[in-house]
Amino acid sequence: MRRVSWLLVFCLFLHAYAQRLAVIGDWGAESPHRPLVAEAMRTQHQQLPLEALLTVGDNFYPAGEPILRYIADLPPVPIYPAFGNHDGPALGKQLELFQVSRPYYTVRLGNLEVFVVYSEDFSQAQRRWLEAALKASQAPWKIVALHRPLYSSGLHGGARSLRQALEPLLIRQRVALVLAGHEHSYERLEAHGIVHIVTGGGGAWLRGFLRAQPQSKVRLVSPNYLILEATQERLRITAYNEKNVVIDRVELKKPSGE
Repeated sequence: MRRVSWLLVFCLFLHAYAQRLAVIGDWGAESPHRPLVAEAMRTQHQQLPLEALLTVGDNFYPAGEPILRYIADLPPVPIYPAFGNHDGPALGKQLELFQVSRPYYTVRLGNLEVFVVYSEDFSQAQRRWLEAALKASQAPWKIVALHRPLYSSGLHGGARSLRQALEPLLIRQRVALVLAGHEHSYERLEAHGIVHIVTGGGGAWLRGFLRAQPQSKVRLVSPNYLILEATQERLRITAYNEKNVVIDRVELKKPSGE
């Protein structure tokens, strides 16, 4: 009994000093599972509060026009969006709605710093901004969020030109995690020491996979969202389905000496 009690105290201690963020992608569609995923996240928030919600784009289908009732279904926390191909036609309205001045930016959330990249137009100016922002970051964990995945076994596959432009910079600046959407499924991949998670099952109609890539570790055709929990030394990423059943989990640890 005493051992169980100490274990409970230890778990509560970890939660008390960890940021809890939700991540959702390809979510703003009129599908049966969109409200179920939203409700699952609200349940998470009620059980243990979330600090914020990140999106990896395609926030509103079919052409980016904001649908406020979709937002009302989500947990009542700050939303930090990335923007995808379906958001482009109404990008200005979404920037105004989410109160960001441009489609790429950074946000520091405790032990995490998230670098939101606009993958629909990754210009040289944006690359220079990203390099400077990554260099300046003092966060224990650096995370890049964007819409188009650098690696994927899905219908679209990885964005090769974007990967060529981004990957050397991400490796050099020790980015731990890349979050993406675009594929309407769930996949976890690992490449060059970086974990890539494609979480595109937030509401859009699901799709399967074409061909498993060598970097792929887990692939599931399922509604999904993520919970990130970060301390200075550890970053845990848990993927849930619309019933709040765990479908994948990975924990990253800081190398000794960092």
